[in-house]
Amino acid sequence: MAYVKRSVKRPDGNPGKGIAPRNMISIIDVDDILTFPSRDAAGVVIDDDIVLKAGCYSTDIYLTPGSMEVTSNTDGDPDAMGFTPTISGTHPGNKQEIREFKTNWLGRKCIIIVSYCDGQPKDLFGSPCNPMQMGVNYTGNADANSSEFNFEQISKGDDIAIYNGTVPSEEPVATVDAGATAITYAGEGQYQLTAGAAEIASVTGGSHGAVITLLGVDSGVAPTIASGGQFLLKGGETFTASAGSQITFKAFLSAADTLTWIEQSRVQS
Repeated sequence: MAYVKRSVKRPDGNPGKGIAPRNMISIIDVDDILTFPSRDAAGVVIDDDIVLKAGCYSTDIYLTPGSMEVTSNTDGDPDAMGFTPTISGTHPGNKQEIREFKTNWLGRKCIIIVSYCDGQPKDLFGSPCNPMQMGVNYTGNADANSSEFNFEQISKGDDIAIYNGTVPSEEPVATVDAGATAITYAGEGQYQLTAGAAEIASVTGGSHGAVITLLGVDSGVAPTIASGGQFLLKGGETFTASAGSQITFKAFLSAADTLTWIEQSRVQS
């Protein structure tokens, strides 16, 4: 929906306390992106999934808890103002893996997703047309042995987005057995479907607001999902989990102890 000018009141709780990011951030190489979803009309929320090319995944990097800092400051002339989001944080040690990461990500253009421990929506930094880039400072002495990372949007533009899709991680949350008619919820993220002629009809577990993405089979007979029961699909159109396809659902508490999984987006190959 388009942005409607309205008053912004004080949020509930203790909104001014520090952020609680998870200790891993997810980094996506812009060159690996197949499709990048647009923001909604109000310019902040992204509901659809980022879809990567076949065989491509996000890369996660550990940052010391409490070291991460997120900023998004405005600058520019009166008629050319914009935001410049940044993320900084510290990675301990200087092992081979982090040296290789620094060497091979230097100069790359990327998108970054930050997830939070307190249930806040994921933040997304950068876009294919205005990506983030890495800077790093290493210090080794008697008091410290660590690399301080700083990722910054290359030019002023959009503010940090709220990302409601799933993170395209290398390892799925779970693999659904062949012939299964129900998905056992094991957390937010991607679920790899297995070839079989079954129609998936339900999800066991989950909670209001949970988001899952079901990935199509690598080969063989594709399972299907039809609208009805726990699933609500756009236009009532059945989803076929063929190779390269994926569909994302968000859980809605439609009645006491009853979750309805509503389609958010799909890629149908």
